[in-house]
Amino acid sequence: MAHRTNTHAFGSLIEGHLGGIKRALLEGERRPVFLEFLQADLHAGRGIYALYDKRGRLYYAGKASDLAARLNQHLRDRHGDSWDRMTLFLVADTTDVSELEGLVIATAKPPGNKQRPKVGEDLRKRLQRYLREDARAQIEQAVYPERQRKPDVLTRRLTIKKMKAVSQAKLARVLGISQPRVSQLFTAGSMREYVIEAGKRDAVLLLLQKSDQG
Repeated sequence: MAHRTNTHAFGSLIEGHLGGIKRALLEGERRPVFLEFLQADLHAGRGIYALYDKRGRLYYAGKASDLAARLNQHLRDRHGDSWDRMTLFLVADTTDVSELEGLVIATAKPPGNKQRPKVGEDLRKRLQRYLREDARAQIEQAVYPERQRKPDVLTRRLTIKKMKAVSQAKLARVLGISQPRVSQLFTAGSMREYVIEAGKRDAVLLLLQKSDQG
């Protein structure tokens, strides 16, 4: 089988799509022409497809290594009476169709899909832990306002004097901001607070360390 010609930018996941195609094309008198178009003209093999009911609502989403064969199955399987139109997405050979399928199912939750989608790690438990820790910190601050956390050793090393000793151009690159913005922060006396709030403390300390060694 010949490979599809990718007319899109290099690295594109989706090479093309056919949207809102009637089911009748797959089972009516134009079936041979439609299959020839898929197989001969598009060389349609791997892809993601979506099936819609008669009211145009997404019913089912799936992946296929042979789109034509997979859609033929859906004419007579348990989904056979539930869909009326289809949309096909042709994907590049390097695309992970399982992840794309999982993304569609997790986002749209089609009623015809019963399996759990593959969309990476479930991060809800990590979010719960993060929220609990944040809640404890806020409660402690509210109940014991006199407890002020002392800056750690690394934060104490982050001084304005040391930061001014390095070039503003290098500091701007590390912070991902413009050099005029660096000058503005020094003038306003808020450079140290900006570095900490932006999460760039360690990166700036590394820059200062290299400057001292140089």
